[in-house]
Amino acid sequence: MEEAVRNFRVVGSPGFALDEDELRERTGLAYDRSYDRPGMMRQAISVIASGDRTPGLRAIKAPTLVIHGDSDRMCDISGGRAIAAAIPGAELVVIEGMGHNLPRALWPRISALIAAQVQRVEAGTSVQ
Repeated sequence: MEEAVRNFRVVGSPGFALDEDELRERTGLAYDRSYDRPGMMRQAISVIASGDRTPGLRAIKAPTLVIHGDSDRMCDISGGRAIAAAIPGAELVVIEGMGHNLPRALWPRISALIAAQVQRVEAGTSVQ
């Protein structure tokens, strides 16, 4: 749990407070559910081994919303921009101060962005 706190102090969202107690609780629950330290390495290797995903992204026909933090140290904002550019009609929302986590303070905004996307699609006003 303390390792998670140390990690998210580095890769978390510098524009938002880190709730260390809540992070410890979530980390403990995840550990109890299924601890698999090599799983993180497998995930990293699979990302590298999968190669360029751009052709697959260009084939996406579903209305797409890409949400990315401008302070993500794990996945640079250029990746979010490239994903949005590759998916026809995708909308990119960049959140200032957000890193590689979803701070509780952003839950209402992110939920509202997703809800608005769903409403646009259901109303048939999506650009796709």
